[in-house]
Amino acid sequence: MTELPAVVVQAATALGLDPAGLRDLRGASGSSWDAGPAVLRVGPRVAVDRELAAAGAAAAVLPVPRVLDRADFADQSALLLERLPGRPAGELAMGGPGPARAAGLACGRVYEVLAGVAAPAGLRAAPGVDDAGPAQLLHLDLHPLNLLVSDDGSVVTGVLDWANTAAGDPVLDRARTWAILSLDPMARGAQALPGWAALVEGWSETGRLDELPAAARAWACRFMLADLAGRYPPAELAHVRRTLDELS
Repeated sequence: MTELPAVVVQAATALGLDPAGLRDLRGASGSSWDAGPAVLRVGPRVAVDRELAAAGAAAAVLPVPRVLDRADFADQSALLLERLPGRPAGELAMGGPGPARAAGLACGRVYEVLAGVAAPAGLRAAPGVDDAGPAQLLHLDLHPLNLLVSDDGSVVTGVLDWANTAAGDPVLDRARTWAILSLDPMARGAQALPGWAALVEGWSETGRLDELPAAARAWACRFMLADLAGRYPPAELAHVRRTLDELS
């Protein structure tokens, strides 16, 4: 078993959990851990407060995990979150194209729902945006691992991980997903799979990802380059820079 980070052990202990029973959940941040019937999430207190404000606002229109318990220590916070039903849309895409396309259609409808939610007071502005513009609630990481769906793919049962949340123009949420589905190295590696292709097709259809303006796509490329700079060598992100050059 991989040794747990000290902050995770501290968080588990503060919430009365056995650290030995935790399992790392998929994701690059390493901030979410499987705690059996619940999920342990750990992060800087300021970031956790921001996530909770965003998820609380979104809860009026979308399924988000409830907070079961919280512990604060030093400048860190730990949350025990309910485990929502369903499974990641990306996992469903590894099966047949029928349910995968249904999942894509359902996921693509989330943008319109979220666009009607005003950003909570004090939420940071979307990074890299000069003009003020609309101040709607943005998730900025709506991808196939952060959206849970029913077994047949027809219903979104959970919207997870509000770590990137910000206030801004709803078009940025759509552009962010477009970049993830088309440019992220992991997503590019799955493009030949029938289920994945069906997921992306359905998602693009209802999310209108093919209608995005060039400026929004360019913003998403810049966001991705900054986000992935620590995870991939420059050569593996060359295609993102080429796309950005073509849009500029």
